[in-house]
Formats: sequence, structure tokens, C-alpha cells
Amino acid sequence: MNLRILFFASLRDASGVGEKQLDVESGQSVGELWQRVSAGFDLLPEKVLCAVNQEYVDSDYLLQEGDIEVAFFPPVTGG
Repeated sequence: MNLRILFFASLRDASGVGEKQLDVESGQSVGELWQRVSAGFDLLPEKVLCAVNQEYVDSDYLLQEGDIEVAFFPPVTGG
């Protein structure tokens, strides 16, 4: 399936892209997808916040037919 992949804030800055299209197999986890799209970029964090179809999900969420968009956000810290 073809997914729209979005990168926000510092992830967009570090990767140099805000959006890309990617073919992904059903059953792949969002965490596995993050490992795939972040490979080769030294400054991207290992763990990020994820959303599928504009709803936050855990990294173990399995992508399925009908999913159209995955967004990745940098970890949030308070202070």
C-alpha cells in the first residue's frame, strides 16, 4: 500500500524532508517503518511519537489496508 509519510519539527529539519510517499506492506509496525525511514540519518532520535490517519498510536501498531498517512513527531519533554 502507498502511504504518505510526514515528518514534523526537528525531524523534518534533520531529515531534510517534510513529506514523502512510500510503498509499505500491510502488517508492518509503525516502529519498523520509523527504523526504515530514519536509516542513514545520524541526528534522528530512535524513539518518536507516531500517528496513523491523524490519531496517535503506539510504535507496535500494525499498518493495515485503508491506512493512508503516518506522521512522526519528535519526543516531547516538559520543563
